Amino acid sequence: MPAQPWEFGPVGDSAWRHLPEAREEIKDLVCTELQDAIDEDRAPEPVDQHNYALHAVGPLVRDLGLVELDLDLVRRFCLFCRDLLGYTGPDEYEVSHVLGMYVLDGLDGPPVVRVIRQVDPGLIELVRARFPGMWAEE
Repeated sequence: MPAQPWEFGPVGDSAWRHLPEAREEIKDLVCTELQDAIDEDRAPEPVDQHNYALHAVGPLVRDLGLVELDLDLVRRFCLFCRDLLGYTGPDEYEVSHVLGMYVLDGLDGPPVVRVIRQVDPGLIELVRARFPGMWAEE
């Protein structure tokens, strides 16, 4: 039987796919869980989705509004957001909550809206539709 690909859940999978800079932190989160499971003599559990958002994605996008920022990172961040906004799995509410609270919250100032508008103007409307009041006009 062929091996199945490793899954980190919707937030972790999208971060792995679009934000390779986050992979070391994703690895650390998974390794920490494996070590905790060994130490506590229990089966390993999936890493909570908010941990991927807080520790792997958050540090990469904290300064999205900076003019000097690499627009390629912004483009890939937009793809990450679109993945999560379009997610329709059984934990859809949790994924939406993680995106809103642990990724987008605090990234809605005018500098961020300007840089997102340069790269993916349609994303602004998607975010506003899902999270009213977020990414308001400048």
